[in-house]
Amino acid sequence: MKLSKRLLAALCATGLLLAGTAFAKDTKKAENQYPNATRQEPKVEMSANDQRDLNKAADLVNDGKSAEAQPLVEKIISSGKGSKYAQSFAHQLQGQIYYDQEKGDQAIAEYRKALEINGLPNAQHFSILYTIAQLQLQDEKYQDALTSIDEWEKLAGKQTADELALRANAYYRLDQYQPAVDTMKKAISMTDKPNDSWTQILMASYFELNQYDQAAQIVQQQLAKDPNNKKLINQLATVYIQADKPQQALDLMAKAKSQGLITGNDDYLQLAKLYASADKPKDAAATLQEGFSKNIVQPNYDSYKLLGDVCMQAEDDACAVEGYSKASPLAKDGNVDYQLGYLQFYANKSKDAVEALGRAISKGGLRQEGEAYLLRGDAENDLDQNSAALADWQKAAGYPSTKAMAEQRIKAAKGGVKIKHPAKKK
Repeated sequence: MKLSKRLLAALCATGLLLAGTAFAKDTKKAENQYPNATRQEPKVEMSANDQRDLNKAADLVNDGKSAEAQPLVEKIISSGKGSKYAQSFAHQLQGQIYYDQEKGDQAIAEYRKALEINGLPNAQHFSILYTIAQLQLQDEKYQDALTSIDEWEKLAGKQTADELALRANAYYRLDQYQPAVDTMKKAISMTDKPNDSWTQILMASYFELNQYDQAAQIVQQQLAKDPNNKKLINQLATVYIQADKPQQALDLMAKAKSQGLITGNDDYLQLAKLYASADKPKDAAATLQEGFSKNIVQPNYDSYKLLGDVCMQAEDDACAVEGYSKASPLAKDGNVDYQLGYLQFYANKSKDAVEALGRAISKGGLRQEGEAYLLRGDAENDLDQNSAALADWQKAAGYPSTKAMAEQRIKAAKGGVKIKHPAKKK
């Protein structure tokens, strides 16, 4: 039950992915955010006409009117006569237009052009470089994102919590879990309000390193702040299961159910599986039956088969037959029908057993194919279908697992000895 990276990506969608860039018209010198920058701040200058066009284009882009901004931006880019600042700013705007159009590669290319022209103030230059790293992460170009972050740190001469979290995210996606842990811990230590997605990545990195106690501790801390968060409850249960602590997982989910937090199909299925793994199949069956009765558990193959399995584990044959009977029409192989035939045979319903075992053999994919022929032969023998029974036993004799038993039956049948209905195996 490994934590899916796709699931983690969804959990981290807030806080680490790109937010739209807003452009300011005011070019007055603001407080220096990068006192240790290694890049020399260029002189900001442009013509009155370029300033007018760029200010108007920036307003339009900020208002989501990229199509109206496009001609103004293209005018400055195509002229090639503007100052470095004007040209860089125009390419930055063009990058944002492409981003708004979901053209990631083209957006990055335009942002890179803005950097290459090298005409923007440090704050703006570094912001574009950081945006490129975010886009690369979003486009699953994780090594490229790390390269961009390295460049950002070198030029900016600093580290920030956000930047380190972005780096840790890239490490995690590259399966570099220990660097992800070390970097994310540093990011979290640099702020009083770390993003929830940061702790998710830290937890997942611990999980991948099999450091389950550390992973559990992180989720427990989050759950203490938000005790009714079902996502966190399910995550903590998954960590406990992976750490081979099924009872703690069960206690957690059972408590959640008593609090009215177990309300969905997946919740019920997980709780039922936890009861089964804790050797409490009756509770597992009761959970599923409650879910079915409330129309919460979806009536599909997996849920019906699970019901059959836990009821069989609980030695509730009637319930197991119900589950397997409902799973049978939805099954792609014959294994459920084999279980059904087995139960029906030992319930002295040999006619039903023959039908179920026939479906099992026809569907194929059996884990116990020899046993299916042997059992169908036994059921046919009960029904005095002697020729059919002999034929099935002869087929069962071709499988190593049933060869000896089949040959015994064949010998007895040919000797005129009526084979008695066997007792159910324990």
